[in-house]
Amino acid sequence: MSPRVVVMAKVPQPGSVKTRLIGALGEVHACALHQAMLLVTLDIVRQTHLPCTVALAGDLSNPLTERLRDGGFQVEAQQGANLGERLAHATRGDTRVVAVGSDCVCFSPRWLIDAADAVQPISLGPTDDGGYWAIAVQGDSARRAAFTGIPWSTDAVHRTTLANASAAALQVHPLPACYDIDRPSDLKRLQQDVRCPPEIRALLDSWCPTSP
Repeated sequence: MSPRVVVMAKVPQPGSVKTRLIGALGEVHACALHQAMLLVTLDIVRQTHLPCTVALAGDLSNPLTERLRDGGFQVEAQQGANLGERLAHATRGDTRVVAVGSDCVCFSPRWLIDAADAVQPISLGPTDDGGYWAIAVQGDSARRAAFTGIPWSTDAVHRTTLANASAAALQVHPLPACYDIDRPSDLKRLQQDVRCPPEIRALLDSWCPTSP
């Protein structure tokens, strides 16, 4: 079976997404940014021509779900008590699966293709905050190493994943580093990044005008 991609995201709901940006943007704009970043992520994934599933956390009976399905994406509910369990469920099966979130929009479709084509059991793309923006796994041993015993939402996620893989004698294929958009300081960084997608830049320029 050919590799596939799964995009992990929350259903856009004001007040429940991009919560660390609410102070800077407000609930409505933070939610709009979240949805825009998800749609940009899916546009990038579409360029890989790999099959894609969108795994959503939240109520699937919303307009976005229908929009995604109308766009040809398979949509499913995330399942699991923590992020590790949700990732393990989303990457289930024997085929290689690349899991990516929607917090990073400055990555290339080529990076996802590299993750999918790698021969190593795990591919991993680090972020500046100690986590990762994408991970590819194939097989039960890779899933156990990647998603079990990880201190989620800490700066030790990436290094613990590498340590688990090493302890299981699993090689890891490194992907380029990137950064998430989680905090107010990240907004300015993204706004100044030449790779910032134009639809995201338009939102940021309207909400956070730069000094002349």
